[in-house]
Amino acid sequence: MLTTYRRLLAHPGALAFALAGLLSRFPTSMFNLSVILLIEGTYGSWEMSGRVAAVGVIAWAVQSVPTARLVDRVGQRKAMWPLTLITVLGAAIITATALTRGPEALLWLGVILGSLSGPLGSLTRARWSYLLKTDDEIHTAFSLEGALDETLFVLGPTAVTLLATAVHPVAGLAVAVAGLLVGMSLLLSQTSTEPPARGPEGTSGLGLKVPGAVTAVSLLTVGVGFTFGTLDITTVAFAEEVGHAALGGLVLGIVSAGSFVGGLLYGARRWRTPLWGRVVVLSLLFALGFALVAQTTHLAVYAAVGFVAGLTIAPLLASADTVVQRVVAQAQLTEGMAWVRIGMGAGVAFGAWAAGRGIDASGHHAGLEVTLWAAASVALLALATAWWIRRDTLPARPSAEELETPPESHVDGPPVPPGV
Repeated sequence: MLTTYRRLLAHPGALAFALAGLLSRFPTSMFNLSVILLIEGTYGSWEMSGRVAAVGVIAWAVQSVPTARLVDRVGQRKAMWPLTLITVLGAAIITATALTRGPEALLWLGVILGSLSGPLGSLTRARWSYLLKTDDEIHTAFSLEGALDETLFVLGPTAVTLLATAVHPVAGLAVAVAGLLVGMSLLLSQTSTEPPARGPEGTSGLGLKVPGAVTAVSLLTVGVGFTFGTLDITTVAFAEEVGHAALGGLVLGIVSAGSFVGGLLYGARRWRTPLWGRVVVLSLLFALGFALVAQTTHLAVYAAVGFVAGLTIAPLLASADTVVQRVVAQAQLTEGMAWVRIGMGAGVAFGAWAAGRGIDASGHHAGLEVTLWAAASVALLALATAWWIRRDTLPARPSAEELETPPESHVDGPPVPPGV
């Protein structure tokens, strides 16, 4: 397994942009939870914290396609610096408003600006797709990216919870923003692996002509995001209600550790099962795992079952990204992946709001019930969208003329050995 990843990272510039991209994605795992803990700690309301977080996630989802289209058109450097500075401004507004217990409207403004971060998760994936030539290498690269994302989700929630409870309520948000600034500086300085800008005269964006398979996996990730949104706020509330508030982030980290392990194992293997079949099977396993998580009543058991369920997260999301990579042109790849993030964001927003409202009314048990329904939605969406994913990702059958025409190598010269 290590040889597979060592070979991948040996490509010129690969290790540098992978690590820089990891650092720049700190807000992915820390921003939302930081806002939830900061608002709950200063205003004393889970529903309000979930509501504000949901506004931010909706804003993030809405901006995903326009900012991704901008990145494809003008390039990563020109697009991402202004977006990064807007995100920093939003974080500053959130901090100032929460510490002074200002009006909720200002918190909404802050999370909206703070969510205009651009397609953070797609920047390095676009570089991998530009750098690599084979489906096997891209499969491994996307699985590695999924595992690196889970590294953030292992460390991020734990760090945020500890920083918010032991250092200062805004410390987690400050670390997330610092990671974004440093990581983005390093990533955007690496020009040799940056995909070329499409330019105003280049291939147009996807617009409303989104391939069926991209729409399908975007709908599927609505259910995945729904589960994540309920899980974050329910886990923190669960830990607080049993008297171990500081363990909430640790439990979320354990779930993400399972995803990290699952992502590495998934990416190191060459799968014979077609891509659409893997998406469906992983979705069903994801749904089963988190349905079991929602049935647990002890925090330690919750963490253990969460680790096992987490094994499916990175493989499922890597498979969704691979579907997009298979059916979308390189010049439109960042935009194509943004549609998947929109689905995820919409699900997270609804899940955070629904779980927060239930927890305020009936405690963490209501949040677990919402998680159960969220997990069930993933299974239903997987079965409902399987046909579109299968249709667009299976290789087209050759026509009768193609079957009757000998390969070019047979016509013009001796056969060419495979791989030459």
